[in-house]
Amino acid sequence: MILFINASAEASGDTETLAKTLIDGQKYETINLADLKIAQYGQQNDHDDFAKVCDQVAGVDTLVFGTPIYWSDMTGYMKTFIDRMTEVRSEDNPFAGKDMYLVITGTAPEDAIDHIKHVWDHVAQRFDMQFKGTVANMQQAETMSVES
Repeated sequence: MILFINASAEASGDTETLAKTLIDGQKYETINLADLKIAQYGQQNDHDDFAKVCDQVAGVDTLVFGTPIYWSDMTGYMKTFIDRMTEVRSEDNPFAGKDMYLVITGTAPEDAIDHIKHVWDHVAQRFDMQFKGTVANMQQAETMSVES
């Protein structure tokens, strides 16, 4: 099973379109971070949805993370999510062993792709995920294949 974690403010925007092309007709579920309440690291409360997302992550084999470029970087939704992942970096790590793909969209994302990919390279290593590739345009999405 594939889980697409969309860090765009627009649930049905370019990030979702590119991810859908990458996933290419395979069955998948989507989590739109903009629709959830995920507090900053150290600020969580009883109404926080991060644990629910981790439960969904635990039940899949493949993760596709997607972000548009906001001010030459990933969105705040994605950055907050990465920060919160710190809480599950233990033997209960729901991300361990997952294949991971990264989708980056924007009108000219080239200036930000290397930085965002660098961050996710480190996250994948620390959380024992297999980083399979980055897609930033339709041609890349059509030539790369997500395996679930």
